[in-house]
Amino acid sequence: MDFFKYMDPLRYFTQQEYVSFWGRLFETILSGFWARLISVCFLALSFYFMARRQNVQIFIVFFLLAIATAYIGGLRAIFR
Repeated sequence: MDFFKYMDPLRYFTQQEYVSFWGRLFETILSGFWARLISVCFLALSFYFMARRQNVQIFIVFFLLAIATAYIGGLRAIFR
């Protein structure tokens, strides 16, 4: 149990700092160049796993991650 107490982020941050940290992180990563790069990497991985490995489950996971990284930043900007 001591390991879990050590890994608890609320020991080091207040709740407000923790929430604002994740908000800024997602705002930074899921917009612009980095969102496109991560999305293209996920898309390439999904097609690699479908064509080469013929693993449909991992293809679906990476494809959904590609869609999420491509569109969450835009949806976040709309609902502000």
